[in-house]
Amino acid sequence: MTVAEAASDQAQRLQALDHTRSFIVQAPAGSGKTELLIQRFLALLARVDRPESVVAITFTRKAAAEMRHRIVAALRSAAGPRPATPHEIHTWQLAREAVARNDRLDWRLSEHPARLRIQTIDSLCAMLVRRMPWVSRMGAALRPVDDAGYLYARAARRTVSMLDADGAPAGATGALSRLLSHLDNHFGRVERLLAIMLGTRDQWMRHVVAHGVPDAESGNENSEVGAWSGVAAENEAVESGNGDDSGNGAGSESGGESGSG
Repeated sequence: MTVAEAASDQAQRLQALDHTRSFIVQAPAGSGKTELLIQRFLALLARVDRPESVVAITFTRKAAAEMRHRIVAALRSAAGPRPATPHEIHTWQLAREAVARNDRLDWRLSEHPARLRIQTIDSLCAMLVRRMPWVSRMGAALRPVDDAGYLYARAARRTVSMLDADGAPAGATGALSRLLSHLDNHFGRVERLLAIMLGTRDQWMRHVVAHGVPDAESGNENSEVGAWSGVAAENEAVESGNGDDSGNGAGSESGGESGSG
């Protein structure tokens, strides 16, 4: 890296610490992305009234534990001597500002590091559900499951049952009728395809959100079941009819019963 490139890289890193703006950081492995995230977390800690106001989320518990460990270590190092390297100096300075805020507002992070909200996406979603049981309609405690295939199958079955439900939206029943007609009224195949779709929704949901799938009756593009039906019909066109497939993405249970959509 040339001197000019290094100066540009450092300027971008400093810019990413601006707490008034949002950034997407893209860089190869080993380039210091985690260190930059830690610096931004520390910079935000120095500006909030409660440490819980700053939330860092990641995909795995291992990554969350590593980030928590490094942030706690940075806070502890603030009481030590000034480091030698430039990036360590910057982290040290940010940590000193965060510690000063901690002391001034009596957060006691050294005694209660759990107040640092560094968690996985799953745990953040579970926390939000627990705090809003009426909105989420999940009053029981949630627990993640590794194989959510049976939850997807249950959600698909409930979706198909909307055909006989009183007060079901016309768009939903119309979309289901269209799909059943395409599959010769084979209810079991419809349920299987919808369950498979839920397990692979990361592959198609973004397209539905971006473009929508026309409602079977009205032509509107706001029918979620219509979207399912359209994609399920396309799945059937390329499926061999093997009924052994099942979705296996992650889901969660509530009291042993919850469909994930």
